[in-house]
Amino acid sequence: MVTKMSKQDLQWQAENDANTMARYQEIMSDKARMNRAIKEANKQAADLSKRANAMKSAAGGIKAGSKGSRRK
Repeated sequence: MVTKMSKQDLQWQAENDANTMARYQEIMSDKARMNRAIKEANKQAADLSKRANAMKSAAGGIKAGSKGSRRK
């Protein structure tokens, strides 16, 4: 569902997007900075993957139909 944004919200979004695009250009033009950002992005992705696996494991330990898993 798409919600209609006010003119003020659209203006803020445009300004924020323009700043994001400028930062992207700054990062991409500085190889050392870009490499640090890529390294950090990979680290964060690995951390999120570990967290997701832990949640899957925890959810798998709860059997559907066991007491307390569903309300009657």
